[in-house]
Amino acid sequence: MQEEGFTGILIRSPANIFYFTGYMGPGLLLVSVDGPPILYVYPLDYELAQNTCIDQVQISQLGMESSLKDVIESIPDSVKVKLGFDFMSAEDYLRLSEYLGNSLTPASKQVWRLRMIKDSDELEKIRKASEISSRCMELARDLIEDGVMESEVKAEVMKEMLKLGAEKAAFDIIVASGPRSSLPHGGLGDRMMKSGDVVVVDLGAVYQGYCSDMTRTFYIGSDPDDKIKEVYEVVSRAKKAAEEAAAIGVKVSELYEKSYEEIASKGYGEYYIHSLGHGVGIEIHEPPRVFRGVDEILSEGLVITIEPGVYLPGKFGVRIEDTILIRRDRIETLTSAPYDLELG
Repeated sequence: MQEEGFTGILIRSPANIFYFTGYMGPGLLLVSVDGPPILYVYPLDYELAQNTCIDQVQISQLGMESSLKDVIESIPDSVKVKLGFDFMSAEDYLRLSEYLGNSLTPASKQVWRLRMIKDSDELEKIRKASEISSRCMELARDLIEDGVMESEVKAEVMKEMLKLGAEKAAFDIIVASGPRSSLPHGGLGDRMMKSGDVVVVDLGAVYQGYCSDMTRTFYIGSDPDDKIKEVYEVVSRAKKAAEEAAAIGVKVSELYEKSYEEIASKGYGEYYIHSLGHGVGIEIHEPPRVFRGVDEILSEGLVITIEPGVYLPGKFGVRIEDTILIRRDRIETLTSAPYDLELG
């Protein structure tokens, strides 16, 4: 904050508040350069904040009718000189800018500089979330067969995830079979799987506030046609190429280009319709986005996904994904489950 000339920063994102305080819920955190951080919460969240917030943060209970502007008006003028914020609606921004003049300044980059690099405690939680996800993926593989509904697999995976200690799924679990597998997020609907289907399963768990993410692609049967095998092999090679390029000091865009070159060289470039991956932490999608044109540099302690995919509309799709950690001398793959395409 001092380097950037901020006199204070307003933190409104629940994920950012959790990162800095240990409290997960709605509220407003004010961090100033010359005073203790203050967490403002409404009465219904006050006890939770008291029980979970770190000792260094003061907790202030708001009135039921208190607004963001009320909080701003109550803080010292010295903190308002250059007031940063991490997240704000356009309506709030316009209203507060009118009140504060030109002092209101975006500060999300300063927050992400801290959040992108995970410390040992964060990594321990991500590892546990990854372990839970890996075991759930193995269960999904065992459940997928001719005559089973996609929703049945999702339900059993969710049940197992909670039994293993997850708080919740990191996102809506995807089980997309047959022609629905060409939809990266599966789309609406439920389908009975059948022999000859390609099935994409994408799942992640949340453990003590931290996420994991992984995807596997399966074939129901023992003899997929040559096209399916070819696409699966292309995606596998693209993933390997990106992982081999991952090292401290490398731009994340270079990882994407390595994967794209592998896929495009086999004629599937136009069917690779998303980025290679994304950061993972308190939120399932965090900076950096692993895509062309992104200048973010891989650093020790950065956790990202590697998830190339090829999607042939109306036919099938293939995606393979793991959560990886950038270490000083190598990458560490945090998620694990067999990569076999054929279920038998």
